[in-house]
Amino acid sequence: MNHRWLGLLLGAVLWSPAVLAHDFRAEKLVNGVKQARVVSYPATLSFTFTATNIHPTLDSILLTAMDPLLTACTLSPAPPLTVPVGGHVTYQCEFTIPTYEACIALGELDTNPSSPSEEVSFTNVFGITWDNGAAQDGVNVLCVQERIRECDDTVYISTASSTGGGLPSAPSRLFTFDPVAGTLSPLGDAGMPYNALAFNHIDGFLYAIAADGVSQPNFIRVDANGSAQVIAPVVSGAANSAVWAAGAILGDGTYLGYESQSNHLVRINTTTGAVLSDVIVGTTLTFAVADFAVNPLSGLLYGFNGATQRVTVIDPVLGTFVDFLLPTVINGSRSVGNTMVSAVFSAAGQLFFYGTTNANNSLANTFYAVNLVTGAFTVVSNGPVTQFADGATCAFPPPPPAVRPPKVTRDHAFFGSNVAALGECMSRGPVDLGGLGKVTSPEVALGVLWANPVISKSGEVRSEVDSLKVKIARELLTATCNQRCFGTVAPVVSGLDTWMELNPQSMGQALGTLVKHNRSGSDKAVPLSKEGWKLDPLPAQERAVEPRY
Repeated sequence: MNHRWLGLLLGAVLWSPAVLAHDFRAEKLVNGVKQARVVSYPATLSFTFTATNIHPTLDSILLTAMDPLLTACTLSPAPPLTVPVGGHVTYQCEFTIPTYEACIALGELDTNPSSPSEEVSFTNVFGITWDNGAAQDGVNVLCVQERIRECDDTVYISTASSTGGGLPSAPSRLFTFDPVAGTLSPLGDAGMPYNALAFNHIDGFLYAIAADGVSQPNFIRVDANGSAQVIAPVVSGAANSAVWAAGAILGDGTYLGYESQSNHLVRINTTTGAVLSDVIVGTTLTFAVADFAVNPLSGLLYGFNGATQRVTVIDPVLGTFVDFLLPTVINGSRSVGNTMVSAVFSAAGQLFFYGTTNANNSLANTFYAVNLVTGAFTVVSNGPVTQFADGATCAFPPPPPAVRPPKVTRDHAFFGSNVAALGECMSRGPVDLGGLGKVTSPEVALGVLWANPVISKSGEVRSEVDSLKVKIARELLTATCNQRCFGTVAPVVSGLDTWMELNPQSMGQALGTLVKHNRSGSDKAVPLSKEGWKLDPLPAQERAVEPRY
């Protein structure tokens, strides 16, 4: 795709190269402002760049104008060109960002991307040159993944074409389901097949496991447009060929996933994708569920056990299960050979299944209400036939909004570049980093803040654990400096007090908490008394003394 920078010149344009170049001022805007926040996709951004001749008496020649990030945009008319006294040339370009992933891809091209985080931004800089001079100006675009709609009783269904063996043969598609009309409304496609869908009331995203029965499965996050982002591989005792069928979110926001090949039930941290526990539920002969849901009133899992044709209750921690005493009946007739591919609870504690019927137990096309005393099913509506399907809804209430908006925070680059801010932070005394040691001087602090997580100053490639230590240390120091300089209380993180506790799982969880905190108040202005504009990273890097963890 080739976009054109359309040039709008005010004042006569002189093309004579004999006119000497003098002075320009550069100005860049996106959607008319310095920072744009993208919260829904596709999104069209309007970039404008203005070069103004600020010489009081002479015309100036604009030799070059360039945007290294948005290379698809071309300049018209192209420099060199002469701008008269008081005149300016403005270039405009419409640029469409189709998905959140595309926005992130632009961020990865930035010289200083803030990935990984929940909110990733990229800086777009436009530069100009003239004889004996240059100028540039930039704008910032904040990429925000679009959260699912409000936490309510909306039922979400994911489907994908599948083979005769039950494996997916195409990427999954996300829908909302209308229980009254029995219809599906599409939200969007993912670039991969997934199942075990669950709604997280904590952050407003859907989570699932992407698996094709061949390669290692991945834990993913699904947004309001149905697009998926891989968080981490699922590391469990199950084989790669396992079909992950059931998923649910517990009250604390952690995810439960179940695969039906060897009956592994895993609990996953939704921020890092780390597997927190892995237990076996029954055997393939005694326990077979295609989906389950968490009862918000009791915290227990409910599903339909195809092995016994009964509603079953599972302990999410122990992995034990107890079937209802009575076999399930559907509209008065005993269930025979049925499978319930989707399970959802309402916030009021009502259980619903989507699955097959006695008339045809190979087609899942019926929505049922379940009696939690007898286990009996009542048909609510008939819907479309679904394959490789799963369902989810938001059963738990979302967390209450913060009483106060977040205070000012800045990231490690700010404290690594602002001598005054870092000096104020270190003037309060050493900073305790738990099992990673103490920061006792500004030079050591700069070493912590500027340390490369991938390679040390001596050229040694860091291991995964050492890389996590570098990231954790700088975020801990940054959180402490945010508290000392701006009064924004640092979060309490566990598992970092001694070197024995420094394992990838504990560090990964703490890192996510700290990064989110240190960027939570980035849109708040630094008090003028702090002189936050005095940033000079090069001398700071020269003073840095790299620590050894």
